[in-house]
Amino acid sequence: MKNKIKILISVILLLFISMGTITFALKDKLMINDETFSLDNKRKNISSNFDNSFEIEYDDKNENHDLKQNITELTKKTTYLLLGEANSVNENSENYFKRHHDYLNLRYNPEIPKDEKFLTGLNQESQEYKDDILSGICLPRMFSILNELEVKYNNYGEIRVSIIDDMNVLSSITLTNVTIKEQDENNPMNYNIVKTDLTMYYYFKKLNEEYKLLYLYGETADDIKEYIENSNEKDGTLSKNVDYNSQLGDTYNFSKANAITNDTLTKIYNENKQKIVYLYSTYNTGSIVIANGFFINEGLILTTYNYIESSLIKAQNIIISDSSGVIYELDGIVTMNEKNDIAVLKVKNKNQNFIQVTDTNKIEKEDAIIILNSKTGIGLSTNKGIILSKDNDIQTSLPITEEMQGSPIFNNDGKLVGMINSKSFNTSISYATSLDIIKEYYEIAKAKNYEDIKAISFSELKENYYTKFTEEKTINDIPEDKWLEYNNVEDIKEKIALKLIKCSYGDGIISLRYKNDISNYIDTMQFANEYKQNLKNKGYKEKNISNSKAFYENDKYKIIIMKEFDYLIIVMEKL
Repeated sequence: MKNKIKILISVILLLFISMGTITFALKDKLMINDETFSLDNKRKNISSNFDNSFEIEYDDKNENHDLKQNITELTKKTTYLLLGEANSVNENSENYFKRHHDYLNLRYNPEIPKDEKFLTGLNQESQEYKDDILSGICLPRMFSILNELEVKYNNYGEIRVSIIDDMNVLSSITLTNVTIKEQDENNPMNYNIVKTDLTMYYYFKKLNEEYKLLYLYGETADDIKEYIENSNEKDGTLSKNVDYNSQLGDTYNFSKANAITNDTLTKIYNENKQKIVYLYSTYNTGSIVIANGFFINEGLILTTYNYIESSLIKAQNIIISDSSGVIYELDGIVTMNEKNDIAVLKVKNKNQNFIQVTDTNKIEKEDAIIILNSKTGIGLSTNKGIILSKDNDIQTSLPITEEMQGSPIFNNDGKLVGMINSKSFNTSISYATSLDIIKEYYEIAKAKNYEDIKAISFSELKENYYTKFTEEKTINDIPEDKWLEYNNVEDIKEKIALKLIKCSYGDGIISLRYKNDISNYIDTMQFANEYKQNLKNKGYKEKNISNSKAFYENDKYKIIIMKEFDYLIIVMEKL
């Protein structure tokens, strides 16, 4: 088992560590009934702005629906057997040993062919023997690691299932805000309790009509981020990142990726360096949303729906540049497709260099792939990996962070095979929109004159995005004078673009709970970015920030901002 779970040490000195320490009597009744920010309304409102000639139907393949449901339940079961019940404080020994026993019964243990030429009497060159050794070492080891770390979680997070073939299935489950016990590096006799996000990956293999656990590993949110930050982009050059040590090396063949030479990477870079753009959206003078994109014809750029939607929520404008320093002026957004996670942008100054597609870019499991992108806007970086499987999306072994969405993926011949989408960040398994879908946008653009392609400006689309559909109706049990006071603390009502669903007041403290029903792809904490910036602009001291919590204070208020799955919670105390 090569993986060692890394932990980000983050000491959180907040007044309230969690909602569990806030003694509020949250009422059952809905405090605000307002469809202003409903996801369905947003989709309809966005799509109504665009030329319908660029609409692409989403082909949702449902032939594996039952299998995905079964693996989803198996993933939950495996997670329970590994970690125990959610919110469990003390587990009795009987339940612990039963859980351990049932977990080991999930192990893939095939019947190994006999062969007398080996001392063991078993065919040690057979796949069954190799699989048995792998699962026999990996499964007990991971149980022991997680037990030592005393991992505690609140609930099941997002589950993704990838069908590799009839025999092999890969799944992942992300658990947010888990607590992990970590030995103090400076004082080995002491331990720190760390909060982080943990993703578990399970590789199931079919045995006698039942899927068994062959391999598993876990990683925290900072594992890949640490790897990505080791890359060093330089002006006008290609940064060849070191090979990523994928935890899937024991179950997949990486030989094709390992065989890619520096000459091949340099050739792909030279052919495409003027075709790839760096997108950054700004608020005031700061860059707050970053992505990549690439030209699909002389005036159109492909990127992700998630990037544009994030920009509509948090940014004032979009700036587009390439690694040579050329700035492209945005004319507007041509179309956005949430299901395909694609957006098409139109620029005013054309680029004669754009990525060409061919009719035959077929990819197979374990084929080598190459990603080319910019994380700083001053250079380009490259990584290489393999295809894990192809379902509705392509699954790859490429390590991905949020700013890498919209990056083109090439095969080792330098041909486009897909685009990194936003369905998974900070993980060893990334997702890409397939070339089959991308080619449809190429064909539509090719059939139209550039001047005839309609685009709506970013500012106009942003204004339409926030159009209200119903009058806001506020109903709550907070005293009217307190509600009027807190509802206007540093423009919170205007700065939080989410639906307020619950609120409570007591002893000078107010709790507001917002629901993220705008997008599944956007981290709920990001919806507070504008409000947090406003607090800092108005002189609040910012203390002890983690991925899921922030604490602000001035001489009048203490304000805590935290996320809980798809809820944003803001707690205010008047001093």
